[in-house]
Amino acid sequence: MKRVIFKILITVIIILSSLVAYLSIIGIETNKFNNQISILVKNINKDLEIELKKIKLVLDPFNLKVNIKTIGPKIKIKKSKIDIQNINTGISIYSIFKNTFSLKNLEISTKSLELKNLISFIRNFKNTPELYFLEKAFKKGYLISDIKLEFDEKGKIKSNYQVQGLIKDARISVLKKYNLNNINLIFN
Repeated sequence: MKRVIFKILITVIIILSSLVAYLSIIGIETNKFNNQISILVKNINKDLEIELKKIKLVLDPFNLKVNIKTIGPKIKIKKSKIDIQNINTGISIYSIFKNTFSLKNLEISTKSLELKNLISFIRNFKNTPELYFLEKAFKKGYLISDIKLEFDEKGKIKSNYQVQGLIKDARISVLKKYNLNNINLIFN
């Protein structure tokens, strides 16, 4: 009897260890959470939409969290659209069971975005005269950026966010009198 219980126990331990190893190394790709994420994004702004492809979930058992990554999502608001390279985040397993805000960080990498389209997209959130002026001043140019955000327990963005990237081949024309061409810069 002891041998049977011992064999069952060893089998269960091997299966659980194999499952944890598989989830930690390879992970799972799914699109089952796309609808829930779209609803959460709609709660931020009713005009905001997100198109997600597959989401990859990888377990991090040492830090008790699940790392989530999606490649190639698109964010739309009204007629404006932004193509994102990838979005990464980690969700604490403990916070899922505690039913608290679970995002600790969020990393977003953009594809090459046309500056004029990006400013138009931002104006859909906050339409200010400064953004209107910027949209009219930029005639050409591209932006690639990496954004790192951290959240507190209540879901508010902490002030230690980082935005890094580069602007390539920008052209600015102000009042047809001042023209700046071939602006290339790296920013942090």
